[in-house]
Amino acid sequence: MNADLQRLIDLQEVDGRVAALRAEIASLPKKVQQIEAKLAGCKARVEAAQAALKADETARRKHESDIQDQQKVSKYRDQSLAVKTNDEYRALMHEIEFAEKKVRESEDKILEIMVATDERKAALKAAEVELKEDIAENEQEKEHVRRQTAEDEAQLAELEARRKELRSAIGDDTLRHYDRVLKLRGSALAAVHEDQMCTGCRVMLRPQPFQDVMRNEEIVFCDSCQRIVYYVPPPPKPEEEEKPRKSKKAAKAAIQEPEQVQEEAQASTEPPPESLEADEATAQ
Repeated sequence: MNADLQRLIDLQEVDGRVAALRAEIASLPKKVQQIEAKLAGCKARVEAAQAALKADETARRKHESDIQDQQKVSKYRDQSLAVKTNDEYRALMHEIEFAEKKVRESEDKILEIMVATDERKAALKAAEVELKEDIAENEQEKEHVRRQTAEDEAQLAELEARRKELRSAIGDDTLRHYDRVLKLRGSALAAVHEDQMCTGCRVMLRPQPFQDVMRNEEIVFCDSCQRIVYYVPPPPKPEEEEKPRKSKKAAKAAIQEPEQVQEEAQASTEPPPESLEADEATAQ
């Protein structure tokens, strides 16, 4: 194979790996951000559960205070003994009824808060366990990202050195064409197989360029996409495939051979048409 052509094939492979590594390195900070966002969400759930518990405690204390304020019910009852008119008595009874209603409502609210508090405590405990697990997982994932980044950067440095070496050994005109097509098409080289078709643009090569490509001794361009094309011969057929074919033919011949012998034997026992006609004429 032409030396520059082989270098171009190697260069395209290196460029592809370089692009993949650069993309991976660029994506790793986003992964860290996703990890941090997940952890922030878990922290927010813990803080929300803590805030809800605190609000429940504040509300419970308020309702307990309201119940204490309603102790004036006893005072109203004592006053009812000293009233002199029905109107005053009815007014006191109304105040007593209103105060008792408020006490019942406050007690109901306290019960609701106690039930909700139990649920919130369970939710808080689960959120704290999840947060602890997420913190540990977060550190492991970030450490993995740091190691992956270091490995990718080391590989990238090696590939960049190899890329520089390959480019320095290729002619300037060929290299300019390679860069231009790579930027435009995403790939600068394309393989050609027995079907005579450029695998880059799926257009069939003319006979003469295809003959030139098959030799792989010079730089040949696809007339359609301008990619540098090179020939990839078909893989050799394994011997195992040939043996079954031969055995099938032999078996078929073995089957046909007795049939042919039998037909020949039958033919030898029957007289030819001419002899039959002669015998009939003699008998007459």
